Amino acid sequence: MSKIAFSRMDAIFYSPVAFFEIADSGTLNRQLLGETATIRAQSSGVMASNRGGWQSKKDFFTRTEPGCATLRKHILEAVRMTILQLAPNFDFNAVQFHFDGWINVNPPGAFNAPHSHSGSNSRLSGTYYVNVPPETPTQSGLFQFLDPRPYPARIEGASCFEDKYNIRPKTGMLTIFPSYLYHWVYPNQGDSDRVSVAFNMRYFNRAAMAVVKDVRSNSPIETEVNG
Repeated sequence: MSKIAFSRMDAIFYSPVAFFEIADSGTLNRQLLGETATIRAQSSGVMASNRGGWQSKKDFFTRTEPGCATLRKHILEAVRMTILQLAPNFDFNAVQFHFDGWINVNPPGAFNAPHSHSGSNSRLSGTYYVNVPPETPTQSGLFQFLDPRPYPARIEGASCFEDKYNIRPKTGMLTIFPSYLYHWVYPNQGDSDRVSVAFNMRYFNRAAMAVVKDVRSNSPIETEVNG
């Protein structure tokens, strides 16, 4: 008989991904699709990770359209809930939150190249899916995370060592994840546009705000996320 007993196994350097569903999102999504069409008609968009698709300016959190305003409220609440899941004693009153967001439209054939959102000192990022073409047998529009570890060990069958993690988006889903996670979006092989709203969240300690005044001046929005 073995004289050694298993004690425990800790999961370290954990990368959480939170999932939310917006109830009765159909009305909201129809609003957002109409607003997106208007915004897109007024702007040629910007080039970032999008390949063949359209991306708006990072002004989602300053827009006044009713659909955009409603989704912003849902995003703020989802961020609050995510933080409390990760840090139940987080002091919301001690920090000032900053958000930026943008709309993505991927027509058939378009995709997003691998990238992360950590360049703007973001803490959390996320995506809300306004319209996802009906699921096909292919990997159409699949959202794939890439392992950020440079040389992870591999043990066959151990999911913690997988180098990719796939999400099958669906309309009305909202995801939140650490901004450092590299990810990309497979080409849209459906017959309609894949439309989503992406966002970043960062925050600064209120006591140190004077030090980062120049950063604040470039932030699209400063807002409250109440605990």
